[in-house]
Amino acid sequence: MRRKVNKENTIYSHLKTNGVLEKGTHEEIQKVRSEYWREYKRKWRVAKRRKDKEFAVSFNSDELKVLTFESKKHKLSRTQFIKETTFAYINNSFIVPDLIEVKKISQLLAMTYNSVQDLFDANKLNFDLGRDIMESINRLEREILPFLHHPKTLEEYIKLHIAKDGGNKAQLLEFINSL
Repeated sequence: MRRKVNKENTIYSHLKTNGVLEKGTHEEIQKVRSEYWREYKRKWRVAKRRKDKEFAVSFNSDELKVLTFESKKHKLSRTQFIKETTFAYINNSFIVPDLIEVKKISQLLAMTYNSVQDLFDANKLNFDLGRDIMESINRLEREILPFLHHPKTLEEYIKLHIAKDGGNKAQLLEFINSL
């Protein structure tokens, strides 16, 4: 069974205007088609370069090994890793090492909440107990997920620890200085 030819297609129009559809051999049609796609991709790249800027960055073999290792650890392509870490550095934030795992944790919390809600709705769970469990899950979502999506810096953790328990400040400074 043959495919129906879409006559509004630009490749079809290009082949027709070159006259290879009526008189050309299979090889000539393939050659004109190849030339069409080469020109199409060139125009697309020119338009993309006008819109988006590109930079070429070189890495020696040791730097490339480190970059490859870290990008794999974060489950990102090297290019994506470079882009995300650049903006994380600019914004004084971190990239999440494994976004898929963070999403799984979020999904598990939501599924647990829904399961408790179903038990609660089916009157298989005591009202007070069900409410307490659902509030606990809600609190976990509010407190844990922001930390997983936007981890704090070591400096922020130290400041928080000192603010909570100023008595350990000298001990903490001694530890940091020993590193």
